[in-house]
Amino acid sequence: MARQTQHNSNGATGSLLLLSGRKRGGPILIPHTNFNHSRKLLFWAGFEDFRQTLPAASPLTSYVPTAAMRAGNFSLSDPDNAALCATSTGNDFCQSLNGGSAPDGTKLSGTQIPTQYLDPGALALLKLFPQPNTNPSSNGSGYNYFLQTTNVHNGYIYRGRVDYNLSDKNKLFVSYQYGSDSETSLAHIYYTPSNAIAYPGGPLVSAVHSHVLSGSYIHVFNSAATNEIRVAVGWLDNPFSASNLKAMEISALGYPYGTVYNNASQLVPSINSPGARTLPDISQPDLFGNGGVYNTNKKAPSVADDVTLVYRTHTFKMGGYWSRSGNKQETYGSPNGSLSFASGAKTDQVTGLTIGTVNPLANFLMGITSGFTQNNSNPTDDMAYTTGAGYFLDNWKTTRHLTLNLGLRLEHLGRWQDNTGNGLAVWEPNRYAADVGAGKVYPGVYWHAVDGSVPNGGSPVQTIFFEPRLGLAYDVRGNGETVVRGGWAAYRWNDQYNDYAGPLQTSLGVKTYNSSNSDAITLKEIAALGSNSASLGSLPSSVYATDQADDKVGVTYAYNLTISQRIPRNMLLEVAYVGNQTQNILMGGQSNGSGVGGANFVNQNKIPLGGLFKADPVTGAPAPVDPENVPNIVDYFPYYKGYGTNAISVNTHSGYANYNGAQVSLLRQTGRATFNVNYTYSKSLGIVGSTLDAFNVANNYGVLNIDRPHVINTSYAFDLGSPIHGHLFAGGFVNGWTLSGTTTWQSGGNLQANTSQNLGLTIENTTLGHTVGSSTFYGTPFNSVLPVTICNPTAGLKSNQHVNLDCFTAPQIGQVGDRQAPYLSGPSFFDTDLGIYKSFHITEHQALQIRGSAFNFLNHPYPVTVPRIW
Repeated sequence: MARQTQHNSNGATGSLLLLSGRKRGGPILIPHTNFNHSRKLLFWAGFEDFRQTLPAASPLTSYVPTAAMRAGNFSLSDPDNAALCATSTGNDFCQSLNGGSAPDGTKLSGTQIPTQYLDPGALALLKLFPQPNTNPSSNGSGYNYFLQTTNVHNGYIYRGRVDYNLSDKNKLFVSYQYGSDSETSLAHIYYTPSNAIAYPGGPLVSAVHSHVLSGSYIHVFNSAATNEIRVAVGWLDNPFSASNLKAMEISALGYPYGTVYNNASQLVPSINSPGARTLPDISQPDLFGNGGVYNTNKKAPSVADDVTLVYRTHTFKMGGYWSRSGNKQETYGSPNGSLSFASGAKTDQVTGLTIGTVNPLANFLMGITSGFTQNNSNPTDDMAYTTGAGYFLDNWKTTRHLTLNLGLRLEHLGRWQDNTGNGLAVWEPNRYAADVGAGKVYPGVYWHAVDGSVPNGGSPVQTIFFEPRLGLAYDVRGNGETVVRGGWAAYRWNDQYNDYAGPLQTSLGVKTYNSSNSDAITLKEIAALGSNSASLGSLPSSVYATDQADDKVGVTYAYNLTISQRIPRNMLLEVAYVGNQTQNILMGGQSNGSGVGGANFVNQNKIPLGGLFKADPVTGAPAPVDPENVPNIVDYFPYYKGYGTNAISVNTHSGYANYNGAQVSLLRQTGRATFNVNYTYSKSLGIVGSTLDAFNVANNYGVLNIDRPHVINTSYAFDLGSPIHGHLFAGGFVNGWTLSGTTTWQSGGNLQANTSQNLGLTIENTTLGHTVGSSTFYGTPFNSVLPVTICNPTAGLKSNQHVNLDCFTAPQIGQVGDRQAPYLSGPSFFDTDLGIYKSFHITEHQALQIRGSAFNFLNHPYPVTVPRIW
């Protein structure tokens, strides 16, 4: 058993780890029999149990309304309001109501919301907000809600293996492993949103039960030829559950309104925080409609066969591989609805009145939302894809100096398929007009069950891919002192399950209502949309579909060249160039952990460039005076008849990226002192994760958020030796210790890529009294307004300053800002860890090791970037 604790800077225990386990192996024998007398049948079994209490990466911090704010009073003469607003940066709940309008269009002023405008639905949702529990003056961010969270993570693993040595030429093994663990999270499954509070319906518990069954058969033909067959299957289930969902129920809170799809959920809508000093985040959706759990099942069987043959100076390898990756899980959506709130006045999409204030909390209390989205259901998605491949590889030692590695892989990568046979939706714009005329739901969208000519996976796929490989090693002098190695290869890879869940949900009948993204809608108006169930079929819905002409899959061409030189004192110096070019990245896909290129690029239903500078295409009315507030903006969307302002999201394989790096390393692996020191200078470029230009993929190319131009890594170990001789007890305690450590330094990542591409640029139209964006500059709301550089933003910086924002200004109307500013580096990363250990041998087969570790032992702080309001 092992017990490990870590302590934070306050001396409190930060984590606890308890481990216990046993293992046993040997021949399988039956007492008093001659069974397995040759001892060819062996077993091994092991078990481990762990109990962990882990500190959260960061505590929950948020901004919750004061008692006065809950009553609609935002006066800074209230002491609690004043304390909470001491570090206000604007556009938050510290602002007055001046210039704003109530839901009925009445002008507002001062700091008190008239009682008649306090919305009963908002007051019901207000019950979810906790009371302040910390003094905002006690922390630099000024938050008044703090919760130090811990994560209890307990589980166990057991594994067994049986080996049967049938003969010297035939060997077989089978193994099975089972693991079970569970952990808790307080705010949200998968991640913790900014400004989140503990989910009132939680805590959220995640259990994982995993199984792995594998086997291998090896046959040795002769000393030059062997064959190995491997069979494996892994499967798991991962149910999430919420411990106290009743606290979120409509009936428990007295929420008086319905939603668009009233029968979809019994929980109140989720709330998204628009930022600091606005609203706390309670954005966890209702995923628990299927028996109170949100479950995921994964299964992956595979079969592989590899033959190795040595012939003269050739070592041939050939074989085949087959696998099927399956994922069955419930839809991740918002059947309870999801509310957004913003700063500023907007046009009410129902009444056409200008409503709202610059105070997001005031808008919330009056029931004025900036957006509402809701799914009508969360069905179960059941998909899988198949991979089949064959390969041939020749490792050929052509001369004493040169070895070549030549190979070819033939591979089939199947599309994600719907296991129920319904199929994934595909977008066919050529059929849209006729479908609108016929009154078809989802005009222009088809899938296999309604049109057998559409593939089950939606998009087509190429049958076979050819992937050559080339490698070489050249020993310059033939003695291993100087070696040149290099290679080039093509690798293909499939997209994530999440990239195709949307098109499947479309074909399964999932409707997603989205209010107009440029207008306001009140809580009461949302309820009215769903009051008449007969009208629900006419409500537009956003859809996800695949591209009917896209038969590509992602491919990476990787290459490298390394020169290794042995130098005195048993050291090895290596200089290398490493690079890759990746093509056919799925735009809108999640190969980067988010949506590559952003959602606007893949949206087919978007207002064209300059569209809002023209007359209304439906009514012929003159172009709007204020493109940011267009009452009839739906007319400008190309597919408005079928989808209104909702998105038609069609991901396509048109993205690309590349990496190029120079590496230098120095190694020493013998002697009392060993070390590895390496330096990398590199650049990572590709399609960024947000939409800069919704119409031209090349204009979304730039520095990626993973880019770190300079990286230094070191690892080292020192044998401290045996300074004491002749004293058994003292020598046993002092001698034989080893000191080891690692030190890492990384230059800061690109600030544009890691914060926002427009560096937080906000442009205020003082004449109209609201902010302006892409609609004003480019006649469409789907592009980004980027600043223009007017001086060197990295020159003359102060201490801890990384960019001079005074070197940026807003572009002229119609002008495209700088796609990529001069490299703006964020804070660097530095870490040094130390360890010391010694092993004490108790018996021939038992030893005790004492180890001590110090993480970031220099206590180096990690600075963070703090945005500045323009």
